[in-house]
Amino acid sequence: MYIPKHFAMDALSDQHALIEACDFGVVVSHGADGLFATHIPLMLKRDEGAFGTLYGHLARSNPHVGLLGTAALVVFSGPHAYVSPSWFSDRSMNVPTWNYSAVHCSGVPQATGGDQLVHLREMAQRYEAARPSGWSVDELKADMRESLPRGIVTFRMEIARIEGKAKLSQNKPRGERERVIEGLKADGEAKLAARMVQELEKA
Repeated sequence: MYIPKHFAMDALSDQHALIEACDFGVVVSHGADGLFATHIPLMLKRDEGAFGTLYGHLARSNPHVGLLGTAALVVFSGPHAYVSPSWFSDRSMNVPTWNYSAVHCSGVPQATGGDQLVHLREMAQRYEAARPSGWSVDELKADMRESLPRGIVTFRMEIARIEGKAKLSQNKPRGERERVIEGLKADGEAKLAARMVQELEKA
């Protein structure tokens, strides 16, 4: 990923935070027919390995299963939006651009085998925990609870390399960045505006 110095997201904690907040990733592998991508939710375990480990699962019928054991790139994208030159104090000296955050993780996903139901239970708990009447895998009828794991392949990928980029107008003066934040809010891009506020507070 091309990362100019002023847009670098170097802190591992910041990279991990983006993965956890935007955990629907794209897993890209290279096979005999070229590049193959799968869009799936992934769980990060920060304390496994030097840069953390990602856990996920694929439908057993997904051709990507055959690419497990080979190198992969996993892409996580944060909030992003168009930035208009009209938001700057001198619109004649600015061009249209896009603000965004992203993290790229490289490694070799490996099928884990074991108890897929444990993985599915953990995934469900992650998203159901905050719901007033959260659903659990244990609610499934016995025959479905038995057959469901047979339809998936679980995997883990220890992150061998991680890169983060936060292009949030850091190359502009504070006042201009504040104008962009207000422009984003007016456009309904509250998440990206909030991310820019966080970055501005570091300056």
